[in-house]
Amino acid sequence: MKTGDQRLTGDQVGTIVKMLGLTTDREFNCGECLQHVGEYAERQLSNKPVSDVIASVEQHLALCPECREEYEALRKILEAGQ
Repeated sequence: MKTGDQRLTGDQVGTIVKMLGLTTDREFNCGECLQHVGEYAERQLSNKPVSDVIASVEQHLALCPECREEYEALRKILEAGQ
């Protein structure tokens, strides 16, 4: 590969295709996701069904590593309190 060549690897292309498949017409931004992530975590831990709003949280977490990190930290706290 020449210096400055910006080609994507097969793994990078696969990640982009996967993320495109997860997109929807209306998606939460990070602020909206974080408003509902607590309810999402509680429902996940108690195996309760998720509403459409909470499903949007799940979809956002699949795409956003920063919000997913917040969710995982919150889930650990909730699990420790059980």
